Amino acid sequence: MKKWKCTVCGYIHTGDVPPDKCPVCGAPKSKFIDVSELEAPAPKPAPAAVSEPEVDVPEAPEPAAAAKPVEPEPVSPFKDSRYRTMFDMMTRFHGHPITVHIPNGLLPVSILFILLSALFTIKGMANAATYNMGVVALTMPLVLFSGWVDWQNRFSGAITNVFIVKIACGIIVTVTSWFLFIWLLVNPAVITTPQPSRVAFFMINLIMLGAAGTAGWYGGKLVFRD
Repeated sequence: MKKWKCTVCGYIHTGDVPPDKCPVCGAPKSKFIDVSELEAPAPKPAPAAVSEPEVDVPEAPEPAAAAKPVEPEPVSPFKDSRYRTMFDMMTRFHGHPITVHIPNGLLPVSILFILLSALFTIKGMANAATYNMGVVALTMPLVLFSGWVDWQNRFSGAITNVFIVKIACGIIVTVTSWFLFIWLLVNPAVITTPQPSRVAFFMINLIMLGAAGTAGWYGGKLVFRD
């Protein structure tokens, strides 16, 4: 049986042929390489045959072509040494897993406080929900940035369904958290007072929670690879 390695996430598949799609990151079949051949010992080179020395015949020089101006290529931040060290340190010290735990912990608590405040008309919990939502909104830009760095460093910026879903969910959580936080600052009574926009407010909270859960589930697949 051969071993095939996904060049995007490092998943190892055992079989005669690679899978049509990586079960971890969703990379296509073309991204797999046969590592069983790499592990096999290389054959010893055959002794070189002795041949007569060749005589080099000088060639006539070709006329020099007119030099064309070379335009400098734009430098990517990941190739710029000023940023490369910072990006490597963010990945080395797990910047994305650390930052993503902040909104992942506060977001469900904020929604729980909103539900309890709506059911029992507790203004203190409504205030706590507003503060928690504000921390989530302020943290999400850092979560997106650290996730982008990890995506480039660990997965070479591969475009697969898994990463597309994670990016989309991160953007949804960012936009909805800021929208809800501003809404609560402008109209904090939306939680405890019946009004026409109250249903929309709760629906947006559920959408945000679902997007965060989906991003976390795909992130778990990339980490645990099961």
